[in-house]
Amino acid sequence: MTHCPICNGSVEYKSEMTTYSYKNHSIKIEQSGEYCTKCGEAFLSAKDLKTTKLQIANFKRKIDHFLTTDELKRIRKKLHISQQDASEIFGGGIRAFHKYETAEVTQSKPLDILLRLIDENKISFDDVKSIAV
Repeated sequence: MTHCPICNGSVEYKSEMTTYSYKNHSIKIEQSGEYCTKCGEAFLSAKDLKTTKLQIANFKRKIDHFLTTDELKRIRKKLHISQQDASEIFGGGIRAFHKYETAEVTQSKPLDILLRLIDENKISFDDVKSIAV
């Protein structure tokens, strides 16, 4: 796109800092996309949005007291299990952990609590596995 469909101004690809607000909390995120130099309108592709999706999802998870995508990966790797194994043990469907770790879906609160308890060695992962089978 070379011209803005709104004001016919010039459009250039660049990154701008954008403020995202959620539940009275804010975060500044660098958002890449095409921006009009005249009216400032942003034109964001799916690729542009994908890069900030994870940042926004993890920001929301922190506000809502959920494990972030990186924390989920860390716990799963600490347990030496694949995403598929985790999905089979903890439920949620065959691709559940892939979806949790890529911020497609947020894990349930009970699962979040269970993973925290396992991570903090307050309950045994072996016990959970034996019950899940």
